[in-house]
Amino acid sequence: MNGTGRYRHIRGIHCESACQCAILAAGGYQVAEEVVFGLDGGFGFAFFPATGNAPDIAVGKQAVLPLRAARLMGVDVAAHTPRSGAGLTALLESAPAVLTRVDLGLLPYWGLDGRSSFGGYFVNVVAGAGPETFEVSDPAFDDPVTVRDADLQAARSSRRSPPLNPDWKVYVFGAPRRTPQLPLVGPVAVRTLCREVLKPGSRNLGIPGLKLLAATAPTWPQSKRGEVEDVDLTGRVVRTDALARQLLHLGRQIELFGTGGGLFRPMIGRFLATMADSTGDARYATAAELFRESGTLWSNLGTALLAVATAAARDDLKPLVDAVADTARSAMDIEKRALTALSTV
Repeated sequence: MNGTGRYRHIRGIHCESACQCAILAAGGYQVAEEVVFGLDGGFGFAFFPATGNAPDIAVGKQAVLPLRAARLMGVDVAAHTPRSGAGLTALLESAPAVLTRVDLGLLPYWGLDGRSSFGGYFVNVVAGAGPETFEVSDPAFDDPVTVRDADLQAARSSRRSPPLNPDWKVYVFGAPRRTPQLPLVGPVAVRTLCREVLKPGSRNLGIPGLKLLAATAPTWPQSKRGEVEDVDLTGRVVRTDALARQLLHLGRQIELFGTGGGLFRPMIGRFLATMADSTGDARYATAAELFRESGTLWSNLGTALLAVATAAARDDLKPLVDAVADTARSAMDIEKRALTALSTV
């Protein structure tokens, strides 16, 4: 039985959690996006230096679609790798939507023209919209969009964003079997989050990743050189300096690419505030306030990068480079305080 009639497009904040919320709602289960985000356990930080003058990648998470929230809700999730539109259509015969990983830069309606890639993005593919087209539910937009099959498959197969390539991955969700008791499962999720961000076992992730960004950013004036093509904030293709592209790309990662602004920090703050309400433990509220403070630092940086990077001359970009390193260090100190306190809750 085709379940597309039960699905309703929902605008959200974070691609993974918003898409999951829309699919869960189609199955009759309503849950706040920040709760799914917090229980999923993907929050943190990841930084991947790129070779040459390509933009380094910074992400406010360190696990891509961990699906822990789904498991806590008793939702069976099946992973597939269909390599064609026909394969996607076959999955939609028995599901209201298919959660689909894509390279955001290759989705035409984003207007990036493939010049800025991010392969850790997710949308819900809802149905075939007509010959060689699909209806895509992207939580960053008010309404569903129609995407040509060829463009969707290009976004699904992109190799432009290592190590965050989509690799054709899609996910089909079953119906929720239980409601998670937040006072019981929430503390476990928070302790896991603290452990994985404070001591992730990789220099690219968590607190070590923030240290790496703070150390790497000052080298950008030397490593990001030459004139390159990019897309400005209006979708216009421009020639720009590689350093300006790096700074603009980071600004997009912080504020525009599905974080809700502030690199997910305000969102995790809201989850922790919900934890404080559900458990009565004021320590969650204290940590929530610290993450709101960190989120303000990140948003201020992201806004400055978006406003100045493409318009400034190269010599005028040095203060922005310094601001990146300073923000990474300041945010790291705040977040370490919050996570260290939460790890004992």
